[in-house]
Amino acid sequence: MLWCRKGRASGADAGAQKTTELLGIYSPLGFCGQTSFALALAQILGREKSVLYLNMEEYSGFEELFEKEYPYTLSDLLYFVRQEKAGITVKMNSMIQSMGSMDFIPPVQSPEDIRGTRWQDWERLLQEIVLHSSYEAVVLDVGDGIEEVFQILDLCTRVYVPVRDDRISKCKMEQFEKLLRLRDYSQLLAGIEKVLLPILSQNTDNEFRVEELVWSELGDFVRELLEKENL
Repeated sequence: MLWCRKGRASGADAGAQKTTELLGIYSPLGFCGQTSFALALAQILGREKSVLYLNMEEYSGFEELFEKEYPYTLSDLLYFVRQEKAGITVKMNSMIQSMGSMDFIPPVQSPEDIRGTRWQDWERLLQEIVLHSSYEAVVLDVGDGIEEVFQILDLCTRVYVPVRDDRISKCKMEQFEKLLRLRDYSQLLAGIEKVLLPILSQNTDNEFRVEELVWSELGDFVRELLEKENL
C-alpha cells in the first residue's frame, strides 16, 4: 500500500484524485491554547469539507470537559492497529462521534496508550485514513507523548505551532527549531506556521460548548488564517 508524504494518495488511489490534508497542531510550549485552536480549526473547516479531529495527547480531558463517557476510544483503535488486522477504517467508523461540524475519535483515557504506541502504528493508522476514508482533512492535535513527534509532523500538509511572546517561551521555541535543524527536518521547519493566539475569555457557567469557539475571537483568528492560506 503506497502513500505520499504530505497526505496525498499515490498509485492506484491517485487516479481517483483523492486528497486528504493532514493538519498538525503542536507546540513545545505549555498553556498556549493548542487544543482550543485545534477544535476551532476543525469546526470551521468542517463547514466546507469533511473533517476528522484526532486528539493525540496523553491527557485530553474530553470525558470530563463534555461530561460524557464514550464506549470506545482511540485506545481501542490503537489496540486494533497493533494487531495488524485489515479493516482499520471500518473499525474506526464504528467509533466515530460527531460534534458540531466535525467528526472525532474519543481520545485515550490512559496516557500509557499514547506512550506505548510505536511510530509505525501511528503511521499505519494515518495511512489508512488518508487512503481509505472519506475525510478531506484530518486535524491532528499532537502531544509530547507521541513516539517520533517530528516524523508525525513531517507527514502533515501544514503544521501550526501556537506560541507565546514571553522570553522563556521564545527560548523554548529556539531550542525546538535548533533540534529540527540538527535532525535534518529542514523542510518541516520551513513549513511550520507559528500562531500567536488571542487570549480566550473564561466560560463562567462551567459548561463548555465547542460551537462558542467558532464565534469567539479565536474563531475570527482561525477564519482569517484559513482565508490567507486559501483553505
